[in-house]
Amino acid sequence: MAQSAKRLLAVDLKWEKVEPFVKATGGLTTQQRISPLGIALSQSNRELRSAAFHILDSVVKIPAGEVLLGQDLTPLPVEEFRLGRYPVTNAQYHRFIEATGTPPPANRQNSDVEPDNWFPPNDGDHPVTGVKCTDAEAYATWAGGRLPSFEEWERAARGNDGRTFPWGDEIDKPRCNTAEAGVGTTTPIGMFPEGVSPFGCYDLLGNVWEWSSTWYDDDQQFRVVRGGSWYYNHEHATCTSYDFFSQDYAEFVIGFRLAFN
Repeated sequence: MAQSAKRLLAVDLKWEKVEPFVKATGGLTTQQRISPLGIALSQSNRELRSAAFHILDSVVKIPAGEVLLGQDLTPLPVEEFRLGRYPVTNAQYHRFIEATGTPPPANRQNSDVEPDNWFPPNDGDHPVTGVKCTDAEAYATWAGGRLPSFEEWERAARGNDGRTFPWGDEIDKPRCNTAEAGVGTTTPIGMFPEGVSPFGCYDLLGNVWEWSSTWYDDDQQFRVVRGGSWYYNHEHATCTSYDFFSQDYAEFVIGFRLAFN
């Protein structure tokens, strides 16, 4: 991953023109929501794109240990596993579409989008949305992974203690993309480095809800999602927050990340 980052740094991607995140007053400009990684992914240079994908595909090791689950801090053992450093992005999902012929996700404006033009230019490093749980599982199988379980996700977010947020117990600044940040849409992955989890995962809170492998109901119709999204406030974006949706439901606030054994 370090070599890929050096490769990107060596190319003139107009880094100086991409402003860091500040709390929005009337929404962020398009330029502020585009990162150098997103610009790199839009280039035709194959080596440059490969370096960008190497960063997007990176994983972190979550060591075996106990997760203090929920607000009651119930201890539960979790085996070692690996988890995507970032949620799956538009560019990564596009590779899946090209390789398998899977239809692209629908968006709020258009339910019949083109396979080669379904997300805005330079938004390749934004989390993919509009993906059903069944689609997320198909992607995971194609990529050699799986969806994380409820407890694995929480172990990755909380680490070895019962913290409320991946960074601690207080909200002292915008550390993830929730409604309080005022962005009003998804942001590039990794845009909130001060919200990183104890094991090095980004965007576990905010940006998009993330599908899990855990069923909410005994009839196995609804799946649990974790982490909140840009559309929801911090009340729905803590290490214990979750919701549930039909596994065949797709929405503009739901994405996913991969786990690996």
